[in-house]
Amino acid sequence: MGIYRLVQWPMLVLLLVVPLQTFAAETASQLFKTLKQQVYQIRIIDKASGNKSTIGSGFQISKDGYLATNFHVVSSYVHKPDKFSLEYVYHDGTTGNAELHDIDVVHDLAILKIEPLQDKYFTFNLKNLSKGERIFSMGNPHDLSMLIIEGNFSGLLKESRFKKILFSGSLNAGMSGGPAFDKTGKLIGINVSKGSEQISFLVPAARLDALFRRAKKNGKVKDFNQVIQADLYRDQDHFYKKLLKKKWTSESLGFVEISGKLDKSFKCWGHTVDDEDILYEGVHKHCRSQDRLYISQDMQTGMFSYDYEWITSRKLNRFQFYTQVENRFTHGSFNNVRKNENVTNYSCEEKFVSLTGHSWKISSCIRAYKKYKGLYDVLLLLTSVDENDKTLLAKAAMSGVSKENSIEFIKSFLGRIKWKN
Repeated sequence: MGIYRLVQWPMLVLLLVVPLQTFAAETASQLFKTLKQQVYQIRIIDKASGNKSTIGSGFQISKDGYLATNFHVVSSYVHKPDKFSLEYVYHDGTTGNAELHDIDVVHDLAILKIEPLQDKYFTFNLKNLSKGERIFSMGNPHDLSMLIIEGNFSGLLKESRFKKILFSGSLNAGMSGGPAFDKTGKLIGINVSKGSEQISFLVPAARLDALFRRAKKNGKVKDFNQVIQADLYRDQDHFYKKLLKKKWTSESLGFVEISGKLDKSFKCWGHTVDDEDILYEGVHKHCRSQDRLYISQDMQTGMFSYDYEWITSRKLNRFQFYTQVENRFTHGSFNNVRKNENVTNYSCEEKFVSLTGHSWKISSCIRAYKKYKGLYDVLLLLTSVDENDKTLLAKAAMSGVSKENSIEFIKSFLGRIKWKN
């Protein structure tokens, strides 16, 4: 009897699994046949050459021809409409012109309008899904052909300022802006990015629903740069005001008390450098936000980071130690802007201040966004200068922040650095 159970149990599992796999495949196949006419390829055409510059996916969300896609798919057209045009490709190969009506750069969404070829469209499922539920995604990867991918709803991404659905499926280039839906074919999200193998991210359908309502109410946007500026300013204002209202935790690093993890959306890690060749020890703590907002191929924003390094030495004299610290007294860099047409040059200021009975050297730098009034990249750097063998080196960096919020953050950041002896 025992042998019978050992032999039969794997077979029973196999009998259960195979029908489930067959059922999932049949569901995906049926959904593809039913929904493919509601999914489009979106193309950005370079007017000078007449060739494709960018491709993505989109899908119909109303009977009268409104389509949804990602902002990053259409961003080159947004910034240079004189050089690019918008085009859609239907599943049967039919092509036509598309008109951009509204955008949400914070959540990477865009609303297009076409002359409708048919009246079928996706309806929204705005209810919360259960973790592990089977969901599906469609799109046109690598300009090959339309396909469907199945995976599981794996909850919302925790370490993010923005709600994103974690999808256990593998999105590929060209699928950006395509629909993600449940087993009934109702929209639950929009393809946005790939994390790694079998890990991808979706924008929740509720964000698209909000943008679509705005587009129908306000009509076609006249100035997209104005929309980007307003969305970015509102987002950073909400983020920093919320951050500043929080009760920050404290941690010890060497002889200094510093800020701990400021928000659950940040990732923090540490390491120690104690190579004998450099004759000093550096204990590091780094914290980063995991989000960045795509503006164009040449510009991203919305990043935030802060770093601490406790530096000590028993082998360097005072002047040697100060030289090592001075060599490390350099600002971090976002590398978030490639062309100077987007930002001004950094303007920097250095001064010496007193904090908790110790002298500190502080450097602050700021540069303005040329197209988006009231937004800046801000860098802060400081180190204590009155000890011969130990110091704290601290950095903070903010991109796409207002002057007011950067000043308030810097005040709080400095106010929580306390020398303990």
